[in-house]
Amino acid sequence: MPRRPRTGYRLITMCVRTHELAEADRIAAALREEGWPQSNRSLVVREAFSCLSDAVRGKTIAEIFEFFAQRQSRRAQRSVRPPTAA
Repeated sequence: MPRRPRTGYRLITMCVRTHELAEADRIAAALREEGWPQSNRSLVVREAFSCLSDAVRGKTIAEIFEFFAQRQSRRAQRSVRPPTAA
C-alpha cells in the first residue's frame, strides 16, 4: 500500500462528555450562522487547543500543573450546589 504524503493533520480519538460535545456543536452552529460555512467540531477543538497553548506558553512545568489544578478546582467549586431549604 503506498504511503500518503503527510498533511500536517492526524486523526485522533478523544473522549468527551456529552455536554462538552453539545457545546462544541453550539459554537460551530453559531459560527455557521454568522457566515463561517466550514465551521465544525474539528475547527472548534483546534481553536480550543490554540487557546490552551496560548494560556500556557512560556510557563514552567510547575506553572502548567498549577494552571490545570486551579481550573479543576474552579470547575469543582462551580459544580457544588448549595443545599436547598426544606
